[in-house]
Amino acid sequence: TTEALRYNEGKPQWSLVDFKSLEPLVRALEFGANRYGEENWKKGFKTTKIVESALRHLFAYLDGENIDKESNLQHVGHAMANLMFLQYMTDNKPEFDNRIKVKKDE
Repeated sequence: TTEALRYNEGKPQWSLVDFKSLEPLVRALEFGANRYGEENWKKGFKTTKIVESALRHLFAYLDGENIDKESNLQHVGHAMANLMFLQYMTDNKPEFDNRIKVKKDE
């Protein structure tokens, strides 16, 4: 039998994602929604503050701590949430990009 035509070249392959591994991200987002309101983060954060938060969670993880003491959730989930926030700001809120702009040598 001949398979139907489908033009998916160059489109995201969502089947490559392990959705169970994203559960810590969702739990961190639920924590934030309960604390600050749903989608509060979409109002915007300065990008350096997002990176600082992601790094704090990653450094805690590297130091052997799996669970954040404040939320009782995985540091990795909080780091993933922050990286999602960073991507959202990059794509949708460039006015929050407060990185120091370094002039490149010409």
